Amino acid sequence: MTDNKLVSVIVPIYNGAKYIDRCVNNLLNQTYKNLEIILINDGSTDETFDRLKELCKTYANINVINKENSGVSDTRNLGVKMAKGEYVYFFDVDDDLEADTIKDNMELIGDEEVDILYFGFWYHILSENRIKETCIKSDFSGNETAFFNEAFLDLMSEEILNAPWNKLYRRDFLIWNRIEFDTNLSIYEDILFNLKALDAARLIKVNHKAYYHYMIQADGTALTKFHNNNYDSVKKIHKAAIKYISHNGGNEEAINRYNDLFIEQVASYIKQIANKEDLKGNAKNKLIKEIINDKYFVNVINSMDNLKKRKVLLRLFSNHNMVFALKAMYKLTNK
Repeated sequence: MTDNKLVSVIVPIYNGAKYIDRCVNNLLNQTYKNLEIILINDGSTDETFDRLKELCKTYANINVINKENSGVSDTRNLGVKMAKGEYVYFFDVDDDLEADTIKDNMELIGDEEVDILYFGFWYHILSENRIKETCIKSDFSGNETAFFNEAFLDLMSEEILNAPWNKLYRRDFLIWNRIEFDTNLSIYEDILFNLKALDAARLIKVNHKAYYHYMIQADGTALTKFHNNNYDSVKKIHKAAIKYISHNGGNEEAINRYNDLFIEQVASYIKQIANKEDLKGNAKNKLIKEIINDKYFVNVINSMDNLKKRKVLLRLFSNHNMVFALKAMYKLTNK
């Protein structure tokens, strides 16, 4: 196959100077050569922009954008708008990529107008010196209905649906359907983006092979940090997931999985609130009350059967507005 379709690789960078050379080498070493590499400096305060300017002078297919800091969602959205490629690929500056990633997956796309192509990846848990590979059961090629019936639950279980860096997206598909990263969210914005994309996709492919090396840094990820809009994020994700499932005729197992995930994420957030040392008692109470009094949360948790013991207590304490008991439970389980 000739490299006849231009692929735009979008790399948002914030204070990533120490990773840039490795990142660019990953992309320049791709065996698929028809690449536009878009490196976006998101208001870094280190030497990121200086290094990017040097690279831009050296390589004709590297484009550098410098902007004020506005977060990864706005940066990725800008990359899509500026991209000239028929397909876009998102890459994170501190991760690694197999050399045949773009070539192999563009060969699978071929001459078809594939909206999204998914592939596998490795987790590198650096603090434990451990590597875990995703296990996709099989390849897939087909329309949205076949994907939902044959591949959706498998990819959900393996967390293939969540991140943007193990996918190729047709750029016109994203533009026409106005699919963007939500700039109001500071966590889970990539999951919401991908659920919206999946709901709009009509031709989908899956490559079971792993290509991407996701480096989980020793200092933790965004998931372990406190975000004020955490509940808004998980609520939007749950709504988007249920909407997608309903558009495909419904599936009890899929709904139950997303209900479980929603309650697990809410419980995790309440635990973070209860144990956040620099948050005053009244502020903690207010945040927890806003969650447990929200009708959406109440409806979901009261619709669920076979809850585990701690979730049963979460439902009991929430239904009786027992904020003190919730804080005590999650402080105790944090020890």
